Amino acid sequence: MSVEDSRYRSETADEVVQSHEVVYGSARPGAEPAHAERSESRGASPLATWINVIYVVLAVVDGLIAMRFVLKLLAANPEAGFAQLIYGLTAPLVAPFAGLLGNPATSSGNQLEVTSLAAMAVYALVAWLLTRIVRIVLNRTVTRSRQDFR
Repeated sequence: MSVEDSRYRSETADEVVQSHEVVYGSARPGAEPAHAERSESRGASPLATWINVIYVVLAVVDGLIAMRFVLKLLAANPEAGFAQLIYGLTAPLVAPFAGLLGNPATSSGNQLEVTSLAAMAVYALVAWLLTRIVRIVLNRTVTRSRQDFR
């Protein structure tokens, strides 16, 4: 009786696939195998996981800054609890951009906070650069191996 053991591992940017197959066959050439076992496992690759984490953080940061932008544009009451929460959370995020660009305002209190838009663009660029770095560091080539025992 012959035994053929095959292992396969494929890793793409999105998932890792591992399979293992053991075929127990007859010693006669061309005969049908007596028994075969196959297992396969799939999972998210570390590359995909880290890229998703980066984009989720970007979505939260840019979402908060976008809410700040809309609240300022609509002249929301800064004493309201929600406005205080958003302004408090986003103040450290937009602080590096304060004074970089002018923020035109109307007499009724509406403010086009251009610094918030600049912050959103810079954070998006930083997230994109981080994903490129993660792809360089964690990207692996596809590895295939096969072992035959007879």
